[in-house]
Amino acid sequence: MNDKRLKCILVGLKRDELTLGERQFIEAVEKYFYEKGVLTDQQESILEGICREKIWMRKAFFNRNNLPRDSSSKAA
Repeated sequence: MNDKRLKCILVGLKRDELTLGERQFIEAVEKYFYEKGVLTDQQESILEGICREKIWMRKAFFNRNNLPRDSSSKAA
């Protein structure tokens, strides 16, 4: 993973609500990357998995909150 890709993922994740474990993992990965200049395959895989999960959640909640309202729910 290159620096540009990592920054893109981190920016996207930092705008999401993260669990304590996710936040700690992301901070550790970021520190590791800037110290070593590279991530392990396992770190990349976990980071991209978190990113995919957050994207899926954003889409799921966005779509559910924007469904057309049922006409029977309108008060008369």
